[in-house]
Order: sequence, then structure tokens, then C-alpha cells
Amino acid sequence: MSSTTTSPSTPSMPAVPPLLSFAYAMAVVAVHFYFVSYNMSLVAVPEALSEEPAWLVGIVVGSFGIAGMVTRPLVGILVDSGRRQRWLRFGAIGTVIAFAGYALELGPWATMVFRAIHGVSMGAFTTALLAIVGSNLPPARRGLGIGLYYSSSSISGLYGAAVAVWLFQGASLQVAFIISGVAAAGALLFGSLAGPGTANAAVAALPPGVKKARPPIFSPTALLPAVVFLAMTTPWGAINAFLPLFAEERGLGNAGLFYSFVAIAQLAARALAGAISDRFGRGAVVIPALCFGVVGLTLLSTAHSQTWMLAAALFIGLGLAGTQTAIVALIVDRTPSASLGSGMATFTMAWDVGQVIGSIGLGVLAGATSYSVVFAVCAFSPLIGLALFILRVRIPPAPAEVSAQTSNASP
Repeated sequence: MSSTTTSPSTPSMPAVPPLLSFAYAMAVVAVHFYFVSYNMSLVAVPEALSEEPAWLVGIVVGSFGIAGMVTRPLVGILVDSGRRQRWLRFGAIGTVIAFAGYALELGPWATMVFRAIHGVSMGAFTTALLAIVGSNLPPARRGLGIGLYYSSSSISGLYGAAVAVWLFQGASLQVAFIISGVAAAGALLFGSLAGPGTANAAVAALPPGVKKARPPIFSPTALLPAVVFLAMTTPWGAINAFLPLFAEERGLGNAGLFYSFVAIAQLAARALAGAISDRFGRGAVVIPALCFGVVGLTLLSTAHSQTWMLAAALFIGLGLAGTQTAIVALIVDRTPSASLGSGMATFTMAWDVGQVIGSIGLGVLAGATSYSVVFAVCAFSPLIGLALFILRVRIPPAPAEVSAQTSNASP
């Protein structure tokens, strides 16, 4: 009696989808060009206002962040309307117009109008592009993809401002603004090739005559993670406002080196942080990153030498890069693709709010105490973010809660 034996089939390992695609590569190049123009504006705009009183310079420069903060929730809703490329192009074209306005040098009040246009446009471009990228990244490599995306923007920080200084010192401010506008136009070109994302399909799938439900102003899946990131952006706002004065007060040398070391740490950490979060979970990056932030801010508050200040910069750079990369990946994990615009807008508002709290809110404390006290108080901010992440953000909603939400949403 013969029997036929069959060998058990060997289970095949699931294929990991490729990260690199043409659309993703175009998005990475686009964000780099956009932040080249942004970093050039950081030094060129204040230089154009150098003859104006300090209070007016603050208002004109600050109108950029205020305009972005006020309009960003609306931008998120518009990006989710199904035409992400439309709002990406709107943002890039608006940025080109802003730089053309800067180049005209029409005075501080006209410049303030162009600063507001720039702030709104940047919110539209960055929100739309990040939503497109997030919706197209394979889940198994989402963290790595976001890390590389942010690394591209970080590289621009290494030379963008320096190029602007070289241009307006060697040629003129008009030339610096024109080159900045050309970089923004490059972002428009490459961003247009980054793909439409998936929101269009989600909206098109609705039956005829059925309107899409009105989205909330703030994304419920992104709000608490954004607050965790706010624990790092608030100290960063204080650093941007007070570090040069603190360095001069303590004799810490060139404060610009601090930002260079932050950028170096971010470049070294972003892709690695994303890959680690893909392998071991987002919390494996967020928790140590927030701890790095605590260490860096503590070192900064006690710094009495340039070496101490630069060591603080490395820890703060690691904290910012790790927290940002893993939190964005976590938001993309939990947010429906058709709502990623709102999710990214809610997340990026943490930059705007942190800048306001860190510079204006903590400015009151700086006036009453000292810059050292401000940075020491800031060291508690990542601790608060750490507690919030562990207690409320790290554990996703229970299946029963998700089921209940789905049932409530059903007709």
C-alpha cells in the first residue's frame, strides 16, 4: 500500500513593502527646498527691518506665527476636503508671493502683511505635503519614512541661513529674497509630483448626494499626542527667544553653534528614531526622547561654559527629533487617511503654540527672575509630556470603545 506524502508548506515571510517611490522622493526633495526658503527668511527678514524699533520688528516677525496658528485648524479641514494637491500648490504659490513682497521693501507694515501671507501659506504647504506623505507610507516602514522626510528639512537648516547672509552681504537683500522665492518655486515643482494622497478616493467613494460629515476643528486622534510634543516645543520657543541673551550673560560664546549642534543631533537621530519606532513601537522612542529633553534643559540651565551649552544642544536635538518623528508616526497610525490633513494640522500647531508660550508666556518669568530659572522650569515640561504619554497616549483606545464609536457613527 503506497501512500503519498506531502511535505508541509514552508510559511513565507511577509514581504516588506518598499519605502522609496517616485512620489515619496519628490516629497522629500520638495520639503527640503521649502525649508531652504524658510531658513533664508529667518535672517533676511529681520535684516530688512534692522532700522526699525525693536517692538515693531517683534510684531512684524511674529505676525508669521500668529497667522499660521490662527488658520492652521481651517487649513487641516480644507486639506481633507479631497484636494490635497490644490492646497499644497496654494501654499507654495503664496510663499513665492510673500518673498516677492519682501523683495519690494515697502516698509514694515506692508512687510507684516506679507509675513501673514507667508505664515498661512507655510501652514497649507507643510500640512498638505505631510498628509500626502503619511497616507502613502507603508505601515511597516512609516517611522523610517517620516524620519527621512524630516531629515531632509533639517539639512536645509545647515546652510539656508548662511546662504542668505552671504547673499545680502555680497549682493543685496533683494537678491536674497529672490533666491528664497526660487527655492519655494522648486518646492512647488517637486511637491506637485508627490502624488495626491488618498483623501480624493475617500471623498469620491461617498454615494451621490451624501455630504461628508463636518470634521472637528481639532483631530481627536492627534490632540493628545500634539500636547505631548508641545512639552518639547514650549522649551524650544523659550530657547529661541532667550538663548542669545543667556549666552552673552554667561559668556558661553557663539550662540549660533548651539543651533548647529541641535541640527547635527537631529540629522543623526531622525531616521534611526523612525526605524526603532517601527521595530519596537512608538513609545520606545518617545519616552527616551523626552528624557533626553529633560537632561538637555537641565544642562542648559546650569551651563557656565560653551562645552556645557553644546552638550545641552545635543540632548535637546535628540529630544526634539525623536519626539517629533515618533509622534507623527503614531498620529498617522491612528488617524484615518481621509482625516490626515486635520491630524497633521493639529500636530503642527504644537510648534506655533509652543513658540507663543515659550517666548511670550515665559518672557514674564524671565523678567521676574532670570534666564537660568526659565530653562530650569522648562526642564519640567518634558516630564509632564512623559506622564501624559504614558498615562493617556501610549495605550490606544480599547476595542470596545472603537466599536462603540463606530456604532454611533453608523446610520
